[in-house]
Amino acid sequence: MASDTGAPTGPETSHRVLFAGVFWVAFATLLAEVAIIRVLSYTIWHHFGYILISTALLGYGASGTLIALRPDIGSADLRRTLTTCSLLSAISVAGLLGFIAAVPLHPMKIVEDPGQFAIFLGYLVFTAVPFFFSGLAITLALRQAADRVDRLYFWDLVGAGLGGGSAVALMNWLSPPGAALAAAAGFAGAAAVFAAREARRVVSLVLAGVFVTASFFASEITFTPAQSKHLAMLMALVGIESRHTSWTALFRTDLVEEVDVRIGCREMGMSAKMEADTCVRPRYWFAHDGSAGAPVYDTSARPRYALFDYHILRVPYLVATPEPRVLVIGVGGGRDVLVARQFGASHVTGVELDPIAIDLLNDELEATRDFFRDPAVELVAGEGRHYVRATDRLFDMIQLTGVDTLAAEYSGSYVLAENYLYTVEAFLDYFARLAPGGMLSIATGNLSADQPRAAGRAVSVAQEALRRMGIENPERHIAVIDSKRLYVGIMVRREPFSEAQVAALEEWAKEYEFRPLHLPGRVGHPVFDGLASAVGGERERLLGGLRHLVHATVDDRPFFFTFYRWTGLFEPGHITPSHVTALGQIVLAILIIALTLLGALFILLPLFVFRRRGIFEARSLGVLAFFLSLGFGFMLFEISLIQRFVLFLGYPTYSLTVTLSSLLVFLGCGSYLSKRWVGRERVALPLAVVAIGLLTLFYTSGLPIIQDALLGTHIALRVVTTVLVLMPLGLVLGMFFPLGIRAAAEIH
Repeated sequence: MASDTGAPTGPETSHRVLFAGVFWVAFATLLAEVAIIRVLSYTIWHHFGYILISTALLGYGASGTLIALRPDIGSADLRRTLTTCSLLSAISVAGLLGFIAAVPLHPMKIVEDPGQFAIFLGYLVFTAVPFFFSGLAITLALRQAADRVDRLYFWDLVGAGLGGGSAVALMNWLSPPGAALAAAAGFAGAAAVFAAREARRVVSLVLAGVFVTASFFASEITFTPAQSKHLAMLMALVGIESRHTSWTALFRTDLVEEVDVRIGCREMGMSAKMEADTCVRPRYWFAHDGSAGAPVYDTSARPRYALFDYHILRVPYLVATPEPRVLVIGVGGGRDVLVARQFGASHVTGVELDPIAIDLLNDELEATRDFFRDPAVELVAGEGRHYVRATDRLFDMIQLTGVDTLAAEYSGSYVLAENYLYTVEAFLDYFARLAPGGMLSIATGNLSADQPRAAGRAVSVAQEALRRMGIENPERHIAVIDSKRLYVGIMVRREPFSEAQVAALEEWAKEYEFRPLHLPGRVGHPVFDGLASAVGGERERLLGGLRHLVHATVDDRPFFFTFYRWTGLFEPGHITPSHVTALGQIVLAILIIALTLLGALFILLPLFVFRRRGIFEARSLGVLAFFLSLGFGFMLFEISLIQRFVLFLGYPTYSLTVTLSSLLVFLGCGSYLSKRWVGRERVALPLAVVAIGLLTLFYTSGLPIIQDALLGTHIALRVVTTVLVLMPLGLVLGMFFPLGIRAAAEIH
C-alpha cells in the first residue's frame, strides 16, 4: 500500500490513532525540553539550556535525514515502529537524566580540560537521542497522513503547546527531574496509543506507570553543580551541611549550614581595619540554582553586628535621610535588611524572587523569624521591576547588592543572561519611586579600577539615566567608593550631593582605608570620573580605550555581563584559573561550532554520501530553501520573543513556557485553518509573508509600549496579554508548514 505521496505505509493505520499518538509524543517532547532545561540550570548555567533547544532540533533533523535515506522504515508495520520509537524516547529521557546526575559537566573547564570537552560532546549526543526518536515518530506520522497534514500538524502543535504550558505546574508539583520522568511516562503513553497488539500496549502502560511512580521520588536524585557555581565554591571553601532543599519551576533553593568555624571573616566589601573580635560568620547560606550564594545571619538575639561598621554597605547610610524608608531589591539571605535596620532605617521592604526563601526567613528558621516578623520589616515575593512599577510608595533609599552580579563575575558564563535590574529604564523606574532627597544605592563587584567591568557599567547606566531625566551634570549626582575587597559602593541621587555629604564620604573612606573612585567636586580615579561626566566624542574615546565593554545597557539589550569584545577574546589574562574571564563567550563559540559540525555530520553528510534519486534534483532545491527559511525564521521569532517576555513575565521559566505554549497552540490552529487555502497556495503564502512583515513591525515598535504600560499589573493580566499578543503570529506562521507540505507533495 502507498499513500498519495508515494511513500509506503504498510498496514493501514487509523488517522485517529496517529492524531492521538502524535499529540502525546509532542506533549512529552516539550515537557521534557523545559524540565531538562531547569535541571541544567542547576547543574550548569541556565542559558546553556538554550542549547538544548538546538540539540533537540538536531535530533529532529537527523531523524528526517534517516527517513529520506531509508524510506522503507515503518513500511512493514508502521504502528510497531511508532510504538518502538516512543518507547525509546521514554527510556532515553530517563537515561539522559541519569547521565546528567552521574557525569557532571563543568563548562568553564572545556577549554583547558579535554575530558570536560568530551563530556560536553556526550551531553549533546545524549540530549539529541530522545528527540531523535520522537522526531522519527512524528516524521513517520506526517508521511502517513500527508493528505491530512493540516489536522496532524494541529494535534502535534497543540500537544507541544500544552506540554510546555503544563511544565510549570508539573515542575512545582514533582520537581524538574520529576517532570522529566513524567515526560518519559508521556512517551510511554504515546507508545500505548500506537500499539496495535495488546501485549505491547500492556508493556507500554506498565512502563508509563513505572515512570509516573519514579517521578514522585525524582527530587531525591543527587545532581552536582558545576565547579563555577557558588554552591560548589562554598563546598570547597567551608564545611557545610544541607538544611533544606526545594526544587520548583523557578529555582532550586538550597539552605546550607556553615559548620567550619575555624576560617576567618572573608566578607567581601570589608575594610582592612576591621578588628578581629568583630568577626561573625553567617549561620547559613542560600543558593539559588546552585549560584548567587547569600549569607544568612543569626538574628534570634537581635544583635548589633559590629562587623557591618566596617562594611561598604554602611556607606549610603552616612548620607541618607534620617530614619530612612528602605526598599531592598534582592533580599537573598536578608543581609541588606539587617544592615538597614542596624543603621537606623524606620521601615524596610524587601523584594525577593524566591518565595521559598521568604518562607524560610519568616517562618521556618528560628534564627531569623523574630527579626523578619518585626512590623518594621516587610518581605514581598516578586520581581523588583514589577514591584517598583506596581507600588505607589516612595522610599528614601533603594538598595541593590550583587543581584546576580557576583555569580556572573565568578562564572564568566553569564554573557547570554539578561538582567533587567541594571538597565537605563530600570534606573528611571527606581528614581520615580524615590522621595525627595532619596538615593539609589548599588553594591557590585569590580576587580580593577583601571579596567572596570560591573561597577563601571553601573556608573554608565546611572549617567545615561540621569541625562534622560534632563540633568546636565550627572557627575554631581554620583558617588563611587571602592572597598578594595571586590565590592564597590555606587550612590546615585536625583539631587546633587551637597558639600557636607561629599566631605562625610571622603572622611569615612579615609578613616576606613577605602578608595574614592568618584566624588562630586573631587579628583578621583580618571576612568570613573570620565564615566560619570564624559559625553559625545570624549565618552566614545574613553569607552573605546577600555579593555572591557562598559557602555550603558538598556531593556532592548539587557546583557549587563557581556564585558568582552569578540575581537579580543584570547588576549592575555582573559583566560585564568579564577574564571573571572571571557570563558563564557569562548564556550558559546565552542557550542556554535560543535552544533554546526554535529548538524553537518548527522544531517547533511549522510544525504550527500548516500544520495537518493530526487533529493538533490533542481526542482527540490526550492522546497529545501522554503523549509530551511521557515525553520530559521521561526527560531529567530521564538528565541527573540522568549527574551522579550522575560522582563514582562518576571521569570525566564514563565517566559519560556508561556511564549512557547502560546506560539505552538496558535501555530496548530493556523495549521488547521490552512485547509481553507488548499489549492490557492500561490495566493495564501504571499499574503502570509506580508502579514509576517506587519507583525514584525508591531513586535519591534508596538509591543514595547504595551509591555511598558502593563509591567506593574498582576501576573494573570500579563500572561493573558502575552497569549493575545502572540495569537496572530502563531495563526499566520501555522499556515506555512502544511501549505508547504502540500506544495512539496506535488514536486516530490
